[in-house]
Amino acid sequence: MNRLAQELTSRHHTVLILAMDGAAGWFEGTGIPVQEYALPTDRPVPREIPAGALAWVKSDAGACDALIDNYIVMGRLQAFQADLMLGYTYVLCTRVLAAKLDIALIDYSPLAPLDPLHTSIYSMSNRRTFLPNPLSYVPQACTGNTSQRMAYLQRLTNVDYFVMTHFDDFTLVRPGQTSFYKKHGVNLAAPQEARRLIMHIFSADFALEWVRPLPPNVKFVGPILPQPAQALPDKLEAFLEEAGDQGVLYVAMGTVDILSLEQRKAMAAAFVVLPVKVLWRLSQSEVPDEPATAELKHGNNTKVGCWMPQNDVLGHPRVKAFLSHCGTNSMYEAAYHGVPIVGLPFSGDQPDNAAKVVAKGMGVGILQKDIATQAFEEALRKVVTEPRYTAAARKVSQKLRARKRTPVEEAADWVEHVLETDIDPYLRTPEEELSFVVRHNLDVIASVAILYLASCKLCEMVTTKIGLAIRAWLKRGQKGLKQGQKGL
Repeated sequence: MNRLAQELTSRHHTVLILAMDGAAGWFEGTGIPVQEYALPTDRPVPREIPAGALAWVKSDAGACDALIDNYIVMGRLQAFQADLMLGYTYVLCTRVLAAKLDIALIDYSPLAPLDPLHTSIYSMSNRRTFLPNPLSYVPQACTGNTSQRMAYLQRLTNVDYFVMTHFDDFTLVRPGQTSFYKKHGVNLAAPQEARRLIMHIFSADFALEWVRPLPPNVKFVGPILPQPAQALPDKLEAFLEEAGDQGVLYVAMGTVDILSLEQRKAMAAAFVVLPVKVLWRLSQSEVPDEPATAELKHGNNTKVGCWMPQNDVLGHPRVKAFLSHCGTNSMYEAAYHGVPIVGLPFSGDQPDNAAKVVAKGMGVGILQKDIATQAFEEALRKVVTEPRYTAAARKVSQKLRARKRTPVEEAADWVEHVLETDIDPYLRTPEEELSFVVRHNLDVIASVAILYLASCKLCEMVTTKIGLAIRAWLKRGQKGLKQGQKGL
């Protein structure tokens, strides 16, 4: 959101950022005003999908209550008199806030669509994007399918996961969501609220995403964060250059996922035998001091640090591969710079992202349970030594870069388009306002089925009547014939 806000500001739009306490630092130096609000101190942060979905509802609901009940913050937001709101509708409070402020909304998603969670089928869901989700060729998250050309068993798995996820969504999540929205007087199924949501902008690109048709109001603008690499700090530059043609494996698991000490030691042991240097980013909690770093017993080919300018590292010509948790930003930064990936997903959208990497041929996936096994080393060695992964990654990079406008420029273009067309939701398909029965023509199918069955029943009755009449006629004929023969 930071870069999009800066782009809109540079185009002379007045922007106000709403952020949780402590997040104002992300926008420091931009000159954009930030309105902070406090979160409940006991707010949980669930990670799993779909098991954590209910916990997410409770977590988001508590945060939203704190915001809506903060009369000072809400008063300032109302006084700002915005024409348009940009927010992530996956967060429960986004729709509530738009309704309370009575302004139009653009759903701005930092993630690609995560099926079937982004394509909820019930009317009071905040994740109802009306995005086509053909189960015959769009792999659902967490199924492990790595190709859009699925065999029968893969499609069966796809359908099973879709049905079970929606069943859990409807029976476990829906009651809490419905109660939450009713509490705040918001009915997402009402035409007014449906039309309030003008457009969906995803920070995604079909160079990596599952290919599918898109409605007119759904835009894939490409990844916002990747950009041309800048010069590295001197020490990092020296380490990478020392690798020469041998190359470097960059390792980072994001800012949330934490490896156990046993996992870190097993990874360090595997790095020692690789024919490349290793640049390894760990969090401050994982290596708080020198003794903690020494405890890993990493080899002389490995450099450990707590901070790395990831985009710039991945853009360095000496980097041969990336061992990643496959978060969306990490995946797209590697793809933008043409760096193959060894995916080690933890949770959330990461397994789905790893499947996309494998599908595009620009990497392999590995499970956490395999870290201490030979399979882990083999996966790393394969990606850093076999040119086909680099070639595939560079093809994806070429597609990502082949845009006349940068992703942030295109996103800002669509925001301006909405403003310049009087915030008219003309790109929304009628499908979004139809009931489930009408949208799927269930009433037509039912009436045709009834008419067909009635016609069949009528034909059966007529045929029976005709058959009985013919049989009676034949019997009378036979009786008359016998009587005639007796008379002779």
